[in-house]
Amino acid sequence: MASPTAFPRSRHTLRWLELPAGLLLALGLVLLLAAALEWRYADRIWPGVYIGEVAVGGLTETEARARWAATLPDPQQSLWIVQGPGFRQEVSMADLGAHIDEAGTLQDAMAIGRGGGLADWPERIQVWWSGRSVPSRIIIDKDRLEAQIAAWAAAIDRPPRDARLSLRGSQVLPIPAETGRRLDRAAARERLLTALATLQPAVLDLPIKILPPALEDVEPARTQLTQWLQAPIRLVLPTGTLPVSPSVKGPWILSPQDLAEMVTLVRVEAPRPHLEAQIDENRLRAWLAPLAEALRADPVDARFVFDEAEGRLIPITPARFGYRMVLTDTLVRIRESLSTPNREVPVAIELLPPRYPETVTAEALGITGRIAQATTIFKGSSPARVRNITLGAARMHGILIPPGEVFSFNAHLGDVSLDAGFEEAPIIYNGRTIRGVGGGICQVSTTLFRAAFFGGFPIVERWPHAYRVGWYERTFGPGLDAAIFTPTADFKFRNDREGPVLITAHVDPQAGTLTFTLYGPDDGRKVIIEGPFVTNVVPHGPDIYEEDPTLPKGKVVQVEWAVDGADVRVRRRVERGGTVLWEDMVFTRYQPWPAVFKVGTGGP
Repeated sequence: MASPTAFPRSRHTLRWLELPAGLLLALGLVLLLAAALEWRYADRIWPGVYIGEVAVGGLTETEARARWAATLPDPQQSLWIVQGPGFRQEVSMADLGAHIDEAGTLQDAMAIGRGGGLADWPERIQVWWSGRSVPSRIIIDKDRLEAQIAAWAAAIDRPPRDARLSLRGSQVLPIPAETGRRLDRAAARERLLTALATLQPAVLDLPIKILPPALEDVEPARTQLTQWLQAPIRLVLPTGTLPVSPSVKGPWILSPQDLAEMVTLVRVEAPRPHLEAQIDENRLRAWLAPLAEALRADPVDARFVFDEAEGRLIPITPARFGYRMVLTDTLVRIRESLSTPNREVPVAIELLPPRYPETVTAEALGITGRIAQATTIFKGSSPARVRNITLGAARMHGILIPPGEVFSFNAHLGDVSLDAGFEEAPIIYNGRTIRGVGGGICQVSTTLFRAAFFGGFPIVERWPHAYRVGWYERTFGPGLDAAIFTPTADFKFRNDREGPVLITAHVDPQAGTLTFTLYGPDDGRKVIIEGPFVTNVVPHGPDIYEEDPTLPKGKVVQVEWAVDGADVRVRRRVERGGTVLWEDMVFTRYQPWPAVFKVGTGGP
């Protein structure tokens, strides 16, 4: 009989068979227990798992939700107290834009020990033995959270305030510095996120940063400013003889109150932040402006006549120095006085010498003789008109015009008023003859215009009268009159010679004549006048009668005299050594003018 076939045994089989039977039994029991536990907790959270402090191990997800949810705070109910400087506020999860993700949290709890494979068992045993807590998942609306932090920052943040000075009148009051504060937003955010992770009631102190002021000591500036405002500053004229007006005496007081309004406090950073008091120069200049105006006078040249026989100048009015306040120097003196006990400040004055003192000679000025002369006749004028002519001519008499300068009749005429000595006489105003102060002055301007015209001087400005005036046609004819009316109509001419030109005026009341003579250097020029040429004559209209209730009834007074209109041309040619230097022409269009009579309609 054949023997049975022998099957070979594997090495692993032999090893299992070689293990003790007790060990094999224990291993089998462990595998059986693991399988049983796997089956038991297939839909349950592994034992030892907590959500926060709530034990949910061994529970299904539904059971765990019910147990855990019962411990959760109401999102709308206050859970924390947040406090900071000056406020205390109860805060809920909703206030922070947060809510609990229940499903996500339960998923986290269920996932513990469920990685897959035998490797899960060490974790399961560790969880069962030691326990493991799963934090609640919190979903946060970042915009809502940042808005809440920003609202707290708005209530807390306060910038530091530097120490400063306050001026009440001339009193200097120090105001102490104040520290500032600022919410540390990053730290506050972390503190809130930590509180949301625990969901436990708590008092949360917001983290605050203290901001120190940069400038705390203003005592040096207070001392400086107190010294400045200790007493008024007295501005006085410097000692010595000054040609100032008697009405300008001084002193002028710069009071501490006035000075305080000019003070500015400037923050200076180096070497360390501090305050410095400074004077606002613009305000001080504005305060000094009226004084500068009062302490200002132009120099006055001497006036002369020319002795033709001896060829010399004779002074008739002495020269006067002018003066002006030197503003920059006065400002410096005021600043220097602020730091000294001496509060009296001499105003800085500059003397302005005249161009032509009474000691100047004709030889020095190059005046050799007569350049031109013109005469007009006013005989038959009223005494008031003669008075005005005489006074106006006197204001031109003896003037020296520097070379290159433009002479202005109105500038030298000055004030024309009753207070200045002028009287009322007929004037031409707005195309009509009326009574006005200074009537007759145009005879002065006309005569001087003719002298300048005959002397070959360039005419800068000249205005004719509206219609022909008989006073001005007795010596030359029409076309060379010059109307002036301050300040709109002026007569001007330029001294284009190399030396000054002297104007002299002579009024002969008996003959009724006014003569202007111009003296200066003889530069060889010759002036040829042609005309007047009268064309386009327009006859005047019929007489006009106007009722006047200010005149007695039936009385007739003539106030305008009839004159024809015309175009008048006067030509001038200026030559030197046979060469024509220039030619020009004066053109005037005169209006026709009827006679006007006032007829009285008043009472007897």
